[in-house]
Amino acid sequence: MESPLKIWRPACITQFVIMLVIYTFLGLTRNTGELLPEYNDLTMHFVGYLVAGISISFAWPNAALWQRGLFLLTYSVAIEIGQHFIPPRTFDLMDIAASGLGILAGLLLFRIGKRYAPAWAQSFLR
Repeated sequence: MESPLKIWRPACITQFVIMLVIYTFLGLTRNTGELLPEYNDLTMHFVGYLVAGISISFAWPNAALWQRGLFLLTYSVAIEIGQHFIPPRTFDLMDIAASGLGILAGLLLFRIGKRYAPAWAQSFLR
């Protein structure tokens, strides 16, 4: 029988990649009105990248915190740049700021979880 860790890591990486594919599709689609309910755009960026910060940490827990954060921030900026070329979408620095805050919050939540639940973290975050 395979150890749960051998199954867990590939599952976390797969989930993270699928999440990026979905974020890319939604970020570069001309009109997401039919795909998503109407919410505050900045809240969507914050929550979405909070989830991304946690997700990348499960996928690559041994990568340095700054590397995970830089990867996600670079991805967020790339999506915003791509939106500049897809009318009616636009490049927005506030979206990047909200995404950045969400990334920080997600990475921080993951780190707090590792610190206050060390037995839990050791069971699958090697």
